[in-house]
Amino acid sequence: MSFAGRLADIAHKTVVTTCIGLFTFQAYQLGTQMLIGTDEEKKKAYVHPQAGFIQMLRDKYDEEYEKYFDTGHRDWYDKDDNSHLKNIPRPQDYQPGGKRN
Repeated sequence: MSFAGRLADIAHKTVVTTCIGLFTFQAYQLGTQMLIGTDEEKKKAYVHPQAGFIQMLRDKYDEEYEKYFDTGHRDWYDKDDNSHLKNIPRPQDYQPGGKRN
């Protein structure tokens, strides 16, 4: 067998062994992560660092959901507030070409 043939055999064995090794290592990592995910004791002991904030968001959502179909609450609307009229674009504020004064 020539030198080039032996070199090709070594390269082929290296590639095949590397692929099998990577597949085996990934299967091992996936298996250990699945086992960690089924450990109920660790799940119960784990407290999310922002658990209070998440619970506050859930409570706020529940509160807003209760008021969603109630048409009488309208806490966002003040009948005497005319501040939105200050932001209305007026024709005299614009120059030709769409530029604002």
